Amino acid sequence: MNEQAFIQLNNIAKHYNKFNRVDEINFSINKGEIFALCGGNGAGKSTLIKILTGILKPTAGDIFVNGQKANPMSKHYKEMFAYMPDDMLFPKQLTGYEILSFFGKLRQVSNEKVNAVLNAVGLAEDGKKMIKHYSKGMQQRLSLAQALLSDVKFIILDEPTNGLDPYWVYRFKELILEEKRKGKTILFTTHILTLVEEIADRAAFMERGNVIICEEVKKLTNKNGKAVSLEKVFFQKQILNG
Repeated sequence: MNEQAFIQLNNIAKHYNKFNRVDEINFSINKGEIFALCGGNGAGKSTLIKILTGILKPTAGDIFVNGQKANPMSKHYKEMFAYMPDDMLFPKQLTGYEILSFFGKLRQVSNEKVNAVLNAVGLAEDGKKMIKHYSKGMQQRLSLAQALLSDVKFIILDEPTNGLDPYWVYRFKELILEEKRKGKTILFTTHILTLVEEIADRAAFMERGNVIICEEVKKLTNKNGKAVSLEKVFFQKQILNG
């Protein structure tokens, strides 16, 4: 057991059938770090996120929090994290402010915090617009906003930059690094490896339901004293495991 670990996954598996499965996942996420879960479509990232958030029950394996075995289905476990799913569907007849205020009441945060977060994701002026008038990027930013509302120690983001333009990808990086400075632990999934290079402390790469690499980003991008891209590291590992 990793003594620094905030979250530890031990032999986590989810079997749908022999062609669609996640097998014996073992890695830890340390306190206060940004951890990236990488891989292409169908690699198993979202399945693993759903297990971590208690949406799916694993076929096998255990999750530990601060060294103690956890029950991801319990209310106590679910209260320890904030979650941004990969595609959050908001009621189209409500405004952005109404939706964020609803989440604020659920999490017992002030209206001031709701307004501050709405402003942080650039939706202060659009808060009174109904969701049916929001673009994909605006809805993605609203989804991020609800994950940033509560003062929890663990933030889980599934493909958070999908639909964001270059400016808001840049702002996303700033917002996440600010959460890290506050002492938060952040897990995000992505297939954009340049984003991982820029903000993640450690990364795990998934391929066909398995973790094929889990290492510090600095170590992965330094090969015998020379800088290499994560894309090169990942695709070389794919070929070797091919």
